[in-house]
Amino acid sequence: MPHYEISVSHSLNTNRLSIITFGFLKVPFCFYSNSKYSSTMDTSDIEVMSQWFELCYDTGIQLEPATEMGQRIVNAYCGLQRHYHTLEHINHCLSVFDQIPDEIEDHNELRFAIWFHDFVYNPKSETNEDESAEIAFNWLQNLGVANPDLVRGLIQSTENYLQQPREGFTYRIMHDIDLAILGSEEIIYIQYENGIRAEFNHLTDREFFPAREEFLRNILERQPLFTLDIFVLQWEEKARQNIEKELERIKRVRILFPPIGE
Repeated sequence: MPHYEISVSHSLNTNRLSIITFGFLKVPFCFYSNSKYSSTMDTSDIEVMSQWFELCYDTGIQLEPATEMGQRIVNAYCGLQRHYHTLEHINHCLSVFDQIPDEIEDHNELRFAIWFHDFVYNPKSETNEDESAEIAFNWLQNLGVANPDLVRGLIQSTENYLQQPREGFTYRIMHDIDLAILGSEEIIYIQYENGIRAEFNHLTDREFFPAREEFLRNILERQPLFTLDIFVLQWEEKARQNIEKELERIKRVRILFPPIGE
């Protein structure tokens, strides 16, 4: 088991997160990123990275590989194209995970899956989940940590939420965690809605909104949206309200579209 404790502070003069205490010795440590998002990293972004090191510590990962992958995670989730799939999304997923009262046998695998599930994110690609899953699998397998096959499967299961989640309690948890944003307060949901639109800014409104509408209507056909009773009770009604309101907003936008051919 590695012996290190993590404390993270933000340097106001440089775009980095610094200071890890390794045992009783302070070791210089930095996260660098040139992205617009990370240049304004707030307290929650800094705190979520401390959870990464806590997970690595709990699973016996040494400081050096934990730090190297931590840097890659920051670079990935703070990319310029990210507006919703950011460290804030990871923080939200981890917070939802902590609300589950049952003792979860595969809790470390679920946490690794949360960290890696949007590691690769290109809105133009259809292989994001598979690529993210392989990065997680290879890293964990090389370190001999957790159950890499399960982590890979959990990440791959987030590819298509129009299908029923895979069998098994662990997969149902992953499903509900990633969809939890749908049941958030309206102001948070609208931020999510705007973030998704910004990530697909390569599409015109005429291209984006009909596809988004179709996706949302298909989601509404799911009965229920969530698979765990705790989340059905907590979020199902609110999620459906949020989706219906977004569909109304899309309807108002689509009215403004000029007829095809003009």
